Amino acid sequence: MISRSNVLAMCAPSHWEPKRYGLDIRRPLARVLDTIFPKTRAKLAQRLARCLAADPLHVIDVGGALGPDPRWALFPANTIRFMTFEPDTRSHEQVSPSEQWNLALAIGLAGAAGEKKLHLTEAPFASSLYPPNEALLRDFSVWPWYRPAGEVIVAVDTLDGCLARHMDWRADFVKVDTEGADLDVLKGGRTALATAFGAQIEVSFLARNVGAPLQPQIDLWLREEAFRPHLLIREHWVRANGVHGALSRPQLAWADAVYFRERDWVVARLATAPTPEEAEARLAAILAILLAYGAHDYAADIVSAARDAAVIEPEAADAAEWSVNASLTALAPFAVRGALAVLLALLIAAPLALIGGRGRSAGRDLIAAQAGPLFDALSRAARRGGLKRTCLPDL
Repeated sequence: MISRSNVLAMCAPSHWEPKRYGLDIRRPLARVLDTIFPKTRAKLAQRLARCLAADPLHVIDVGGALGPDPRWALFPANTIRFMTFEPDTRSHEQVSPSEQWNLALAIGLAGAAGEKKLHLTEAPFASSLYPPNEALLRDFSVWPWYRPAGEVIVAVDTLDGCLARHMDWRADFVKVDTEGADLDVLKGGRTALATAFGAQIEVSFLARNVGAPLQPQIDLWLREEAFRPHLLIREHWVRANGVHGALSRPQLAWADAVYFRERDWVVARLATAPTPEEAEARLAAILAILLAYGAHDYAADIVSAARDAAVIEPEAADAAEWSVNASLTALAPFAVRGALAVLLALLIAAPLALIGGRGRSAGRDLIAAQAGPLFDALSRAARRGGLKRTCLPDL
């Protein structure tokens, strides 16, 4: 998940301001720069892409206030189906008309069907079935996002109940971002999760919402359901005093925790497919998930295991192996293209600064969007160490 501070470029420091797509020049400029400097890369062999076109990857998005995760745009639109749940109707207007879901349900998910009180906040993405913890949140600069904006009663259901009524849907990958109700959603989707290879769950390290489970409880539940942690996409919060410098380390607030199934689960899932075509489609979906998250080494490991266990056709294994290798990006060309994109962003930002505060904001966002991935890749490369430089510590 991209940091909210980057996605919500129109969010002023003191209040939430909806996006205005008709006036926002950042999108077309960003698309041009992304053509020069792709930030991510995922390639599927034509054989596997055809498999997904016939039997798409099913992504369940619970709490889709910000629209689809940009990582899924790496694949053709006909290879992925999205089902989203978002009870706060204010969030629906934040999604660009081009970001349409296959099935959007304006209800919330919980551990049981019924009705619940939705605690609205100034920023729609922060609304929750659990009230915001004002005593804690006031300590941080993000407090204006969480300021109460009323309460409404909304219909809620379980994920299992929804999928039981939509028989042509399943869960290959589940994303849950419900500001505190994440564990409730998981418990209400135990049956649906049985087919899921991966999940991205928002986990909190601070008690942002009164009574909401924290990261250790969610992690324990997922481990008991045979999911294993792979990645933490963390966000740290600066305190309300705004004190921050180049070497500052603000407090860890929350993270998107990405979990995948173990290799043996994948082999068993492929082995139980009713036909070789179904096995190949399952592998294609799993591979797409791993490549979208940059888990190239694990993807290669799974392809080797599937080949060795003879649970897929040799030609399918070859296509999968090609897909992994084609999705890798060497550091040198990545850095060169990134430096060019940063330079172009600086040249674009200069005239934008002349048209006022909004232009300066757009310029800063464009520069940050190019500089962030470049410097992050360089920083990760510099930190590599250990045996054959295979260990990658945080700073």
